Amino acid sequence: MTQMPISALRLEISTVRLPRAGFPIEFAAGEREREWLARQLGVLEVTELTVDLRAFPWRGDGVRIGGRIGAGILQKSVVSLEPVAQRIDEPFAQTFVPEGSKLARIAAPEEQELHIDPEGEDPPELFSGDRLDLGAYVAEAVALALDPYPRKAGERFGAVDTDPAPQEKEPSPFEVLAKLSPKPSPDED
Repeated sequence: MTQMPISALRLEISTVRLPRAGFPIEFAAGEREREWLARQLGVLEVTELTVDLRAFPWRGDGVRIGGRIGAGILQKSVVSLEPVAQRIDEPFAQTFVPEGSKLARIAAPEEQELHIDPEGEDPPELFSGDRLDLGAYVAEAVALALDPYPRKAGERFGAVDTDPAPQEKEPSPFEVLAKLSPKPSPDED
């Protein structure tokens, strides 16, 4: 049995001497990679996965990656458990810097609180050596784009009756006890 790697995808690029105009990264996942990715994502099937990215040099030793990721995913409907197809077409943008780079350090705030702009850019990711593997980042982008509650168009849960069926008047404990006690026979009077 072949063991699945940590990331189902390997998409390595060299970070040495990237052209200013950018280095194109085009990739279409094969059957085996799609099967591994489906297991990693916990979906029924990954019918296709395409990557159309471009790598640019960034501030000397960093790398800026941008482009689009496309995927076809088959998941179980949360309503009927029938297969549901989903098409993913996501923009991708990420910055990478080598370990030890000055660009990787986040400036410490002068105050005790850390101010993060939710709409701002993410801090750069680190890589080591002169190669960068984008596989885990592509898999993460697909995972984040998945519909967490997939269902077919028009599918919905039916109304759930939370009230128990109306019953007749519940017998009192004394009525139950009266049924359990022996009845006096007519001869005992």
